[in-house]
Amino acid sequence: MMIFFTFVLLPAIAHGDTPAQAADVRDLTRVRAYERARVELIEQIRPATACIFPEGSRQGGGSGVVIDADGYGLTNFHVVSGMMENRKGQAGFDDKRLYEIEVLGVDPTGDVAMFRVLDRVPMPYAELGHSSELQVGDFTLAIGNPFLLAEDFVPTVTLGIISGLHRYQAGAGPRGRALRYTDCIQVDTSINPGNSGGPLFDMAGRVVGINGRVSIEERGRVNVGVGYAISIDQIRRFLPALRAGMTTQHATAGFTVIDRRDAVIVDQILDDSPAYRAGVRLGDELLGFDGSAIRSSNQFGSLLGTYPDRWPVTATFARTSGGDRTEAERRFRLEAQPYPEDIANVPDGAPNLLLPHPVTTRANQRAVRRIWELHRAFIGDESMLAQVGRLQFDGTRSLARGDVIQKERLTETETAGALPDDVSLIKPVDVERLVRWLLLRPFGEVDVGSIELTGGDEVGGRVCSVLKMSDGGLPEVEFAFDDVDGRLLRMTFNDRITGREVVVRYSDFKRSEGFRWAHARTMTIPDADIAMQYQFDKVQASDD
Repeated sequence: MMIFFTFVLLPAIAHGDTPAQAADVRDLTRVRAYERARVELIEQIRPATACIFPEGSRQGGGSGVVIDADGYGLTNFHVVSGMMENRKGQAGFDDKRLYEIEVLGVDPTGDVAMFRVLDRVPMPYAELGHSSELQVGDFTLAIGNPFLLAEDFVPTVTLGIISGLHRYQAGAGPRGRALRYTDCIQVDTSINPGNSGGPLFDMAGRVVGINGRVSIEERGRVNVGVGYAISIDQIRRFLPALRAGMTTQHATAGFTVIDRRDAVIVDQILDDSPAYRAGVRLGDELLGFDGSAIRSSNQFGSLLGTYPDRWPVTATFARTSGGDRTEAERRFRLEAQPYPEDIANVPDGAPNLLLPHPVTTRANQRAVRRIWELHRAFIGDESMLAQVGRLQFDGTRSLARGDVIQKERLTETETAGALPDDVSLIKPVDVERLVRWLLLRPFGEVDVGSIELTGGDEVGGRVCSVLKMSDGGLPEVEFAFDDVDGRLLRMTFNDRITGREVVVRYSDFKRSEGFRWAHARTMTIPDADIAMQYQFDKVQASDD
């Protein structure tokens, strides 16, 4: 059709059609091109959408979306809540086949769950977008299985717009702690029972939300043009824990706020909370929270609900004393909100989501291996890493003890080697060097006792997977790796001699001779008021 209109009508423009007629033809051509692009987009993204069912049943269920080639996908917790005993289910795709899935990590408070498709690798998958880039009026696509219409597993597609952003939908159960949609996306894209857990796409084919709730007529559960999706930016913070099979917790700030005279004021605060230790006090005015201006207590509560426990945030407060008003930023970690009642207090015989399960134990091991291998791939390819036996660093080192700073040029050579006989006497710089070498080895060759993924974190604006390593002859070490590309951003351990915490941060990643290294390294011992900074102009690798 497109070829016919373009070929027949466009020559008429050259034979004397009016400008208005020519404009009509151009507009029609653009419309047809847009329609064709939309159809092609749907064909590209539909194979990643799953129709999810309980194991051995075609009743109930919902939808989901696969987000990587290894078959990991997202859905709603309420879609898979009946699968928790054996963590097994089924997913149908537009190839008209059913596949077994296993349920990994779950977020009962935020109504999100992660699954993994078995026996189909590589999987068609959808790219994650950024819900922070959405605007009211943007077109969106919802793909899923409303009313279980997709008997052949080819899902239904609906088109609509973003009707509102930063919406709040109260949760269920005691104190509303379960299935709570905070700071979520409102759409008029048709979402009905069965769409739950399915993807909300932007018009570039990226997942910007997971559909989950609708406002319905009193006469029945039918769409009235008001649906809600959990924002993908919220889900990103929980992804490391979900992939590792964990049951996640949401956060609380350690203080509450009220609206007073066009201001949002701290009215209660726990004196043992991280916020209090960071300097927040009763009567402070909350101006901003993690980059968002705060306009009301309700808005703050809605935004707070999108964070996992222990997530680091920066908040801006104003304080008035003696007629003087001052503003200050406070950096602190959020605290854990209690689990929903039916998760924390499990009846006898019911699945306990807070205990390890064979499926989640295997999921954690796979998540650790994934990050380890991502890190090695970030540094260099397999053949190059196998040849590295020596590193030479050229740059400067600055040692700060309190107000005294000593700076010197530095040429330092490191060689991979075994631990000394008495590991209790090694210095923090030696621990850091030995562990960094350890991370260059293939995962299967590493004998470090216990390595597990313990959750997510944020370092320098990047979502990180946090790994903990113990029983390897070294102090217990915690790593924060970028969850997308595997770069090591932070290492933390306790010095065995002094017992003090040592924090090493890495930045300024550059390529050098085919490898990618952190050219900046900062080691701090907070309780000892010591900071050692390295800035390398050149990093060279060679064999032994």
